Amino acid sequence: MLDEAALKDLILEHTRRVNAGDVEGLLKLYSPDVRFEDPVGAGVQQGHAALRAHATGAVNSNTVEVPGPPVAAQDGRHAAVPVVATMDYLPLGPILTRHGVLPAPAEPSRQRMEFRFLMVVRAGDDGLIEDMKAYWGASDVRLADAA
Repeated sequence: MLDEAALKDLILEHTRRVNAGDVEGLLKLYSPDVRFEDPVGAGVQQGHAALRAHATGAVNSNTVEVPGPPVAAQDGRHAAVPVVATMDYLPLGPILTRHGVLPAPAEPSRQRMEFRFLMVVRAGDDGLIEDMKAYWGASDVRLADAA
């Protein structure tokens, strides 16, 4: 089990490594058998290969995550953090447009998106993240200024 400070640092380290574009470093925070769902309701994915593909998509979209204050549970395993993330509309934005989440932007190649979500993680006895869930819905996504 981790103490509260270590849990908070672990969840914030996730955002730091995404912002640094460090996919391999990000994977080192996670158990090889990690289960994750981003967003919750889209289906659970499992393992480093799936997480690598997911994280690479975020990094290649120039994702910037700005975390709020993290919260750690008293069980020594769970932590949560609110995050505001911005990323390029391309290549993932058209999927959201097809599903009616976002309108089609006038200049897709110059457009950014903003996501407001809550990330919840569960760490194992080894201090690695075993489970990650990102909670966000259609009302939590918008087109953002390209600047």
